Amino acid sequence: MATVEVVPTSDITADWTAPMEGTHFDDIDVGSGGPDANYIGANQELGDDDDLDSFHMTDGDIEGGEATSITVYTNGFIVGVNTPEIVITIGGLPLLVEDVPLTTIQLWKTNTLGGISWDQDDVNNLRITYVADVPDSKDRNWIYTCYAIITYTAAPTGWGHKFIGVPAANIAKVNGVPIANIAKIKGVGI
Repeated sequence: MATVEVVPTSDITADWTAPMEGTHFDDIDVGSGGPDANYIGANQELGDDDDLDSFHMTDGDIEGGEATSITVYTNGFIVGVNTPEIVITIGGLPLLVEDVPLTTIQLWKTNTLGGISWDQDDVNNLRITYVADVPDSKDRNWIYTCYAIITYTAAPTGWGHKFIGVPAANIAKVNGVPIANIAKIKGVGI
């Protein structure tokens, strides 16, 4: 299995209060090299409860293969007891909605969506949304960094991946001859 890292590349919605002006994606896009001092923030006093910050992610090259899981890494903290939700979306269809288990101490947390079968178009349409959960006085949700690791199986490469229409996975026997025995056929060595 191979992996590729993707980070926020543009805003879809930027409703959280912090930062007050400008884009939000570039405040949390440092990837696995983060976090830095920039963040997005939601707080109860400014009416951010249930507000969305939603991001397009960079296109991750899965080499013509199949994505099998995605793990989103979030670095942040909360004030109060309520944690934001994360929504992982492909083509407008929410595939995972769950709490980001942040605490009152800034640290990394993960949310994983497994058992997927995505192609390159699906990966290119990945969207990550954070839903603020700040219903009580003085509640805060702060996120410093977001990135995702996509695990995938690369497509076979080179001339050997197909032989007269036989996929490489099935080439162990061609006309009933196991590859293990091919060294014995007409003195051919491998």
